[in-house]
Amino acid sequence: MPTPHHGEGEAQQRVLHGFRIAVGLSLVVLVIESVGAFFSRSLSLTVDAVHNLPDVAAFAISYAALASTREGSSDRFTFGTHRLEVFAGIINGAIVLGAGLVFGYEAVDSLVRATSFAGPVDAAWLLLAAVPTLGLRAVNLRVLAPGSLRSSDLNLRSVVVHLASDIAITGALLVAGGLLLIRPGLAWIDPLAALVIAGLLVREAMPLLREGVDVLTERTPRGISIDAISKSTLAVPGVAEVHDIHVWSVCSSLVCMTAHVAVREMSLKQSIDVVESLRARMEREFGILHATFQVECPPAA
Repeated sequence: MPTPHHGEGEAQQRVLHGFRIAVGLSLVVLVIESVGAFFSRSLSLTVDAVHNLPDVAAFAISYAALASTREGSSDRFTFGTHRLEVFAGIINGAIVLGAGLVFGYEAVDSLVRATSFAGPVDAAWLLLAAVPTLGLRAVNLRVLAPGSLRSSDLNLRSVVVHLASDIAITGALLVAGGLLLIRPGLAWIDPLAALVIAGLLVREAMPLLREGVDVLTERTPRGISIDAISKSTLAVPGVAEVHDIHVWSVCSSLVCMTAHVAVREMSLKQSIDVVESLRARMEREFGILHATFQVECPPAA
């Protein structure tokens, strides 16, 4: 029978709402930029339009993965289907990295050869696509940012950081379009903007790949210290010793841990109270939503 996870329900609705917004607006931006890229013949706008494709796919997969966890775990998936989000992040990172490298090469080639991507750039079409794109991304960021500040969910925060990066990319498009509108002869402006955008994509992809590998290899989450957890555990009254601490991430929003704790001589009720105090402490201090403690007798003198 499905069972809910410790501490997951509180943030899940905010995350799902954020992904619904991200998917919807990313689709609108994709359409606008695709049309603009076709008519403007702009390499920089084409890079950003292609970059929207993995965004839409990753947001949609992540949304589906999180939505499927509403009923909790099952006999087949004891932690639900959270790992789908991780695979989506790795795929997204790989595609974004590939797009950055390919278009970065194309931008450098255009700069070296002093040639345009597909003919003279139409600055008007470039600006017609960039202006509404900036507005949509700003609305998305305004909607999501307050929730990310109140939430401990890393997934929602990553979406906000991603949208902030997208706004920076849109700013580069606006600068390129404005300069080309004033000075149409500055053909190098567009490939230079494309190179800047490609660099941002490569930079954006690396954390996605790194975090995905960290989760799949069950690395201790960055920012969490085993030594700090040990000291915090020993600070709980009744705990005499702690060992065999294991901390890992099921996905970006679910950190788990197990540990063996030796407690001083006490009743069963008191030992249960100690475990509850430990769980609350782990969630409050380290954001660990699923902590399991095996209680043991104190070491022999």
